[in-house]
Amino acid sequence: MMNQRSQTGATLIIVLVVLLLITIVGTLAIRQSLVSLNIATNGQAQQLMMESSDSAVFTAQDADNLSQEMATNGMFGYIRTSNNKGKELVFCYRGTNTDFFTIANASIIQWQTGSAPNYLEIGTAGYCDPRSSSNYYTSGRGVVMTQITVQFVDSSTDDTPFAGTVSGTDTDSAKVVSAEKAVVHAVSLMPTLSTASTSSIYSCLSTHMSNPVVPTGYTASSGADQSISECLAGLNVPFTTHISEYTLTQTLTSSS
Repeated sequence: MMNQRSQTGATLIIVLVVLLLITIVGTLAIRQSLVSLNIATNGQAQQLMMESSDSAVFTAQDADNLSQEMATNGMFGYIRTSNNKGKELVFCYRGTNTDFFTIANASIIQWQTGSAPNYLEIGTAGYCDPRSSSNYYTSGRGVVMTQITVQFVDSSTDDTPFAGTVSGTDTDSAKVVSAEKAVVHAVSLMPTLSTASTSSIYSCLSTHMSNPVVPTGYTASSGADQSISECLAGLNVPFTTHISEYTLTQTLTSSS
């Protein structure tokens, strides 16, 4: 009787050990599957955000739209004026909109007197807003947001001598328009993949510049000199930033 009880006890121990091993193997398999799923999800997210940024930039540089964008109410024309140099024109790329850009859905952000950028010069319609029920996304799926900023900077800071100058032409004597350098940032993000609050994400998009340069003599308040990318990175928001530089020059043609 004692021998039978001992055998029964030994069998129970063996069964428990086998169950423990099965549990460990199953847990490891589930963990591996979750890691693989996260890698695949991250890869798909990066691909979607890159495609959204590329789509926005390709539309911005489309030659068919360039004449319209260079008008005084266009994407480049409005911000290239002398009193707007250094400011950033901001708008949210909405794939469902018929027009890529309208000044009515744009904002201006710039560094002014004080310790942080002023983002209210012409209103807040240009900033992507994850808090809103309106569609600020690049498509009807409501997954990716892409915010565009356009800034004209001093082309004299270019490392290449005479960058953008028409070859063989003196700008002053020929009355040729001087070359101008425009920088376009396209920041794409996926708010739904972040644990950050929509208010914090909106604060990054609306109160930070893509290319913040603190004027000489000013002291930035804590975090105010962060770029949008740095702000989003601090919140662990998935994003990509696409930066394009353009040199706008006057083309001279001869007629016979």
